Amino acid sequence: MAPISVEVPDSFKRELDRKEPRLVAAITECVLRLAENTRHPGLRTHPMQGHKGVFEAYIDKKNRLTFHYAEGKIVLRKHCNHDILKRP
Repeated sequence: MAPISVEVPDSFKRELDRKEPRLVAAITECVLRLAENTRHPGLRTHPMQGHKGVFEAYIDKKNRLTFHYAEGKIVLRKHCNHDILKRP
C-alpha cells in the first residue's frame, strides 16, 4: 500500500512548535504511521463523536491527533490532550 499524502496546515505547525520535544517526536511518529496505514492498530483510528467526517488517532495514552480527508489526502487538524476533545 502506497503512503497517502498529508497536508499540514500552518495552524498545526504553530501548535507543534509550542510542544515539548518528546511530544513532537510522538506526534511526528503518529503522522508517519497514519500516512503509511490509517488503520495501523497502534493508532486506534476512529471517527470522532459529534464531528461528522473528522477522525482521531492516538498519539499516546493521553494525546490525540485529529484529521479529515480531502481530495484524496489526510488533512491534519489538531493535536491535543484527550480531555480537550470531550468539550462541547
